[in-house]
Amino acid sequence: MFKNKSKKSTRTFDTILRNPVFRVVEAYKTLRTNILFSVPAVEGRSKRFVFTSANPNEGKSTVSVNTAITFAQQTDVKVLLIDADLRKATTHKYFGVSSKKGLSNYLAGQDELENCIQKLPDVENFYIMPSGVLPPNPSELLSGKHMESLFAELDKIFDVVIIDTPPVNIVADALSICPFVDGVIVVATDNKTTYNELQDAVKQLKVVDAKILGVVLNRTRISNYRKRQKYSNYYRTEEV
Repeated sequence: MFKNKSKKSTRTFDTILRNPVFRVVEAYKTLRTNILFSVPAVEGRSKRFVFTSANPNEGKSTVSVNTAITFAQQTDVKVLLIDADLRKATTHKYFGVSSKKGLSNYLAGQDELENCIQKLPDVENFYIMPSGVLPPNPSELLSGKHMESLFAELDKIFDVVIIDTPPVNIVADALSICPFVDGVIVVATDNKTTYNELQDAVKQLKVVDAKILGVVLNRTRISNYRKRQKYSNYYRTEEV
């Protein structure tokens, strides 16, 4: 149904598939478990989760990509990763696939759903919907009726949908998607994201009644926590 992986792009980023550091893999498994237990299952509908951050360069794309991989590594769980950052698309670079067709093409009515989703061969039951051509009106596309119809179609195919979105303190794109999802995970960076920045992000998410499942502390240093608590890193991830 869906096309296979396209011709590789010129740049790829590391994932837990290529660089399976034990503590990082275990952190993502813990994150997966926590997310699953935070949202009750609804029969006939996929579980949908938005990943965002307060600011750019917090590592949210790395966290969303690796979380999606970890979900797909479960038996009989069909997972779709959507790149909804229609301003600075990144997720396709982690897998070396083309982003010429994807979310924006479908939402704009330019292409069929099956042409906008690619099957990734590295993990069974793992698919990606790249950003597509970056449009001049991302917020309008993401908040339109086509977004609602997209999720209705995805419910028929996938068990879990992970959506990578832009930072909420920069643009409102992520807020447009929140009404369609089961929960939001905010990614923050150790020793970089300030309390006020994180607080501002949470306030904006609450305005649209988003269900905030929690905050992932990214890029932590083991030495920062080892002296305090032996297992502190089990509930944190670091960028790979």
